[in-house]
Amino acid sequence: MEERFGPWQLRRRVHVGEYADVTEGTHASRGGEAIAVKRLHLHTARDPGLRALFARECALACGLAPHPAVIRGLDAGEVEGRPWLAMPLVRGEDLRALVGRAAPPDAARLGAGVCDALAHLHGAGWIHGDCTPANILVSADGVVLCDLGVARPPDEPGPVRGTHAYMAPEQVRGEPWTPATDLWALGVVVWELAAGARLFLRDQPWLTMAAVVDDEVPALSDPALDAVVAPLLRKDPAARPASATEVSAAFAALC
Repeated sequence: MEERFGPWQLRRRVHVGEYADVTEGTHASRGGEAIAVKRLHLHTARDPGLRALFARECALACGLAPHPAVIRGLDAGEVEGRPWLAMPLVRGEDLRALVGRAAPPDAARLGAGVCDALAHLHGAGWIHGDCTPANILVSADGVVLCDLGVARPPDEPGPVRGTHAYMAPEQVRGEPWTPATDLWALGVVVWELAAGARLFLRDQPWLTMAAVVDDEVPALSDPALDAVVAPLLRKDPAARPASATEVSAAFAALC
């Protein structure tokens, strides 16, 4: 595809989501460097609530201190009623492609990288709220945690948001988020990488959320990896590890 979008020349669609798409593009002022441009869909751009959520994402992405494992915003604006956010283009694949192919040391290495990203976000006063394989990109330089679209400060009240199969029990119940909420999602991601199967996904969203709250988690076949992952998947957030930094060290010891 080739499309002119304000100052951007858009060339290749990278991702299409429910509310927005991400397209590779260039800008004359950047000397032809490839950039990822995220735009709300035309219909979602007319929704005041989604526009406000996207504006918050843009402000967070552009204002967050740089970190190699967290996507950052380069610029933001609006063209003909469609808000956009420009980000570095990460060349790689998301973790969905690695489910079932990651040996325990690789799953631990990827888990440690995501922990570093979460520690940076948590240190800045934000909970990601949607840490899923689709939002974790793997490049030659490591992992990059993307999509800050539902991020919120700890304990801030708000609607139930996130991806059903990766929501923590407290998230499903509409309770405030804490760093432990993201650590749960990370536990689900690493469990699936190592087991090669979806942990909580069911045929209907309500069944998936019921499984998150009620179902026990099978142990992984690798005892050392399971010893790190199982505490992340405790139903009570107060019983999970204290910080992403602590979990990163535990994963790193397995690499």
